[in-house]
Amino acid sequence: MEIKGILFDKDGTLLQFREIWIQITYEIIDELLDSMEDKGNTALKEQLCDSIGLRNGKVDEKGYLASGTSVDIAESFQQVLPHAKPHLHQWLSERLLKKTREHIDNVKPVCDLSLLFSSLKHKGIIVGIATADDYETTKLCLQQLGIEDAVQFLGTADLYKKKPYPEVVEEFCKKFLLKKEEVVIVGDTIIDMQLAKNSSVRFGVGVMSGVGSYRELNPLADFIISSVDDLIDENNRFIWE
Repeated sequence: MEIKGILFDKDGTLLQFREIWIQITYEIIDELLDSMEDKGNTALKEQLCDSIGLRNGKVDEKGYLASGTSVDIAESFQQVLPHAKPHLHQWLSERLLKKTREHIDNVKPVCDLSLLFSSLKHKGIIVGIATADDYETTKLCLQQLGIEDAVQFLGTADLYKKKPYPEVVEEFCKKFLLKKEEVVIVGDTIIDMQLAKNSSVRFGVGVMSGVGSYRELNPLADFIISSVDDLIDENNRFIWE
């Protein structure tokens, strides 16, 4: 059966993860500590980082920073903080959007996305995004990457049940009258590959451009490639053809 749609993860798959999110996370945690009058509390800062899988500047591929939602991160922070911070999720979402704007020049593509998306359009592929990020932050990143108009579906964690629940895939298929067997999911984490399995799409393609390791991706992925640049080979054929 012909592939007609591709759902891409965003961070680590289309844009370079480490170029922006590690720095933003450290800054947000510093602001959180400041707001709690705990500025300079290095032990608490380390606990907050560790709670979402950020350790010594490295990202745990199974942690919330790698593939969790803003709700996941806020809940993890709340469990570590010595006392409750009211409306923490709302505060965090606002900071994430603000920091993304401030660091927008660090939103960099993993490859020539304009060329890739042009090729996908030429092949008649319907393109969507399935990300753990919120809608406004995702839109901002896609604008910076220059591919906003090429993306026909935005599946964000504040609109649909978070990955790896299959709701985002079901809505993608419903909107464009696709069968699940006509869809491919591309991502850099095991959550993306679990989404592919849970939703019974045709293929799950793991990319090595983000935080995921070959060891973790390999058992679940149908294909593993260096980056989305390798989806189409030099003969203009998809890797699954």
